[in-house]
Amino acid sequence: MAKKGGSRHFVRVRAAKRLGVVSRKKLKWLLSPSAGPHPKEQSVSAGVLLRDILGRAKNLREAKRILQSGNLLVDGKKITDPKFPIGLMDIVCEPAEGKTYRMSLSGERLVPVEVKGDAASSKYLKVTGKRTIRGGKTQISFHDGRTYLGDKNIMTGDTCVFSIPDFKMASHLKFAPGCLCLVTEGRHRGELARLEKMIERPGSHDAEALLKGSAGEFVTVAKYLFVVDDKFM
Repeated sequence: MAKKGGSRHFVRVRAAKRLGVVSRKKLKWLLSPSAGPHPKEQSVSAGVLLRDILGRAKNLREAKRILQSGNLLVDGKKITDPKFPIGLMDIVCEPAEGKTYRMSLSGERLVPVEVKGDAASSKYLKVTGKRTIRGGKTQISFHDGRTYLGDKNIMTGDTCVFSIPDFKMASHLKFAPGCLCLVTEGRHRGELARLEKMIERPGSHDAEALLKGSAGEFVTVAKYLFVVDDKFM
């Protein structure tokens, strides 16, 4: 018999600690995120977010009821699929609760951080690639799978801030010395620090960066950095 694809669940105790899920030893299964804007190992499903992280539901049935009622928006879009993947920098809104969150990092864990005002309608998108398409236009690719027709001044590693739900670009943050960065991988995951300088490594080694944070200077891989601004904090 042919295989029908990936499993709907995976063992909770094996889930990466960075996902912030709870009850690892008490409960066996964890609802697996479906294919979507974020990789499975870097996201949590909408059902898990409501039930295990925000505590809005006691079980998956209640979580599904909340989703069907339209009380979960991600980047301004109503989400009804309990397996929808939610990842870094997504803006999650609960209209009935009057709360909005940005998916951010607390230490190594992916967590919802409540935001208000302009921050509740702004999404940070890291530029992960760019290419020239027909007509000489520049297509920008972002960390959550979105694409955008930008200009040649936007470079890989930069961050674009978009308003939601209309998704119009509000600002462009350059990946350059002096910028504020969130470290997304490695020993310093979750730390905010200023980029001091880039360190090029010979051969095929990844470029590194010297940063200065609250605990002093440290070096990390440049591709681990996500440029943000002072409004992010």
